[in-house]
Amino acid sequence: MLDSLPLADIRAFVMTADHGSFTRAAETLGVSRSQVSKQVTALEKLLGVTLMQRSTRSLRLTESGHLLHAQCRSALGDMAQIVTLVREERNAMRGRIRLNSVGGPIGERLLGPAVHAFMQAWPEVEIELDFSSHRVNLIRDDFDIALRMGALEDADFIARPLATLSYVVVASPDYLSRHGSPHTPGGLQAHRCLVGSVARWSFRARHDPKSETQVDISAQLQCRNGHVLVSGALAGNGIIRVPRLYCDDAIASGELKEILQDWQPADVPLSLIYHRERHRPLRTMRLIEHLVTWFDERNA
Repeated sequence: MLDSLPLADIRAFVMTADHGSFTRAAETLGVSRSQVSKQVTALEKLLGVTLMQRSTRSLRLTESGHLLHAQCRSALGDMAQIVTLVREERNAMRGRIRLNSVGGPIGERLLGPAVHAFMQAWPEVEIELDFSSHRVNLIRDDFDIALRMGALEDADFIARPLATLSYVVVASPDYLSRHGSPHTPGGLQAHRCLVGSVARWSFRARHDPKSETQVDISAQLQCRNGHVLVSGALAGNGIIRVPRLYCDDAIASGELKEILQDWQPADVPLSLIYHRERHRPLRTMRLIEHLVTWFDERNA
């Protein structure tokens, strides 16, 4: 019974009872008098009771009509209030946003300052910033937005490019003095390598950008944490492939040295992803546009 209750017919009945007239109810609802009369009749037929005694001059609610009118009028009022609250919440610059990102320097140096600037502009918005090493599912893990590295194949979300991360392959001078330096990507297979989430490293020849190759790396250490990979390379434990911003200071100081000078590690895109839904809270839309603008300005 509840599944088949027509809300429009209930509203027509409540309006008619409020005004005591099919005509005035029709004017309020913006429909014809005959339509309102048909809706009330259909509701009576569905419920199996008479709700109104009609005459040519007046309408009078039956006992069942009084009972239904009192309850439905209150329920419709509650529903209208709920709809208003939902609309206000959607358009309000307050509430929580759950944001997931890779951690390390990307989360700390790139994303962190952007989030801080957004919070200064919108102090009533709450940000839950999660640095998880695994690739989260936006719906299953209940995130509004995520930053992802690499190729994106899932068509269930919208992706906005933020930046292109330049990668380097580096090792410590101590490691290179003990083990030598590979001259081609294939030579990495004879070396100790410290690997993150990607064990197949892609390269293109600097003298011929169309010449590309991939190498499957056997990991002496596998860890998704960039700080651990860099510290392992600094300790002389092996060769790493990481975004340049992870170790630009160590390269500048000479603590780490770039190798494979004739081969460029493949760049990796950094993208912002979010649900492919039509209606998003204003706070989420504002954060999306803020992040896109923030990264655009720093990439220029």
